[in-house]
Amino acid sequence: MNEQSKITHVPAQLGEEIGGPGKAFFDNVVIDNILDALLELSAATWTFHDRVNVLEKVLEKHGINVSEEIEQHLPDDAEIAARAEERAAMVQRVFGSFVRRPVAGVSVPSGEKS
Repeated sequence: MNEQSKITHVPAQLGEEIGGPGKAFFDNVVIDNILDALLELSAATWTFHDRVNVLEKVLEKHGINVSEEIEQHLPDDAEIAARAEERAAMVQRVFGSFVRRPVAGVSVPSGEKS
């Protein structure tokens, strides 16, 4: 464990110490939070990419020009609200682990949840 990962005081501007559950890869919870967010974002990105590719192929089979349709699409209020909810949920999944903070005296071995 390096000296930085032994820090147990969290500056007030970062918020109250939280020993929430999460994946533990390294001795430093901040590095774990970054890696957790990166893994979640990578998984989401691949899933979206794969689904868009399949969707484009299915639509192409049915003679629909997806590019033109997307460029011309104007969402209504309900769709805008639904997108906002989905975006908030994705932000929580990707960046939610950043609320975890080091807690004084708590040591979680790599690979275990706190």
